Amino acid sequence: MTGLDERKAALRALLKGQMPADPEAASRSAQERLLQSGLLPATGVIALYRALPSEVRTHLLAGALLARGATLCWPRVAPGRVLEFRRAGTSWTRGPLRVEEPDGELVPLPLIEWMVVPAQAADLRGHRLGRGKGYYDATLLAFPGRSVTLLFDLRVVAEVPSGVNDRRVDALCTESRLVMVAQ
Repeated sequence: MTGLDERKAALRALLKGQMPADPEAASRSAQERLLQSGLLPATGVIALYRALPSEVRTHLLAGALLARGATLCWPRVAPGRVLEFRRAGTSWTRGPLRVEEPDGELVPLPLIEWMVVPAQAADLRGHRLGRGKGYYDATLLAFPGRSVTLLFDLRVVAEVPSGVNDRRVDALCTESRLVMVAQ
């Protein structure tokens, strides 16, 4: 394990189990804040994620964006490190990373305008900490669009350790604020 990997693992360990007092309310507030910000296009192609218990949910966001006319897609683990994105389709199955994955039509990465990504932590410079497998990092490096991470306030930290393979997000949104990151 490199020094960078050790620092990331230490931050993950520090944050493990830390959740807002009411995670559902905080999750709802973060989604509403992102919707009300006008950041995401009403009719564009937007990639979301299916949340794990420690992450901000996206179900309210998905419903509202669909009602506005957006095209939505979700990640699916594919061969290699870059995630592929698919529309919802007819069923969801639990993938190799324990996240529900759709079986719908493939959406090429260049067609996605905004990617909403999960994070274990993020800093105000846009560095995000994922779960450690590197799928989102590889995907963000190949992604030509813009990205925003949804996370809880208590997971915004002073500094996320980052290296050459880490790409910053363009914005972060929590239950109390939306921060645009200077690139």
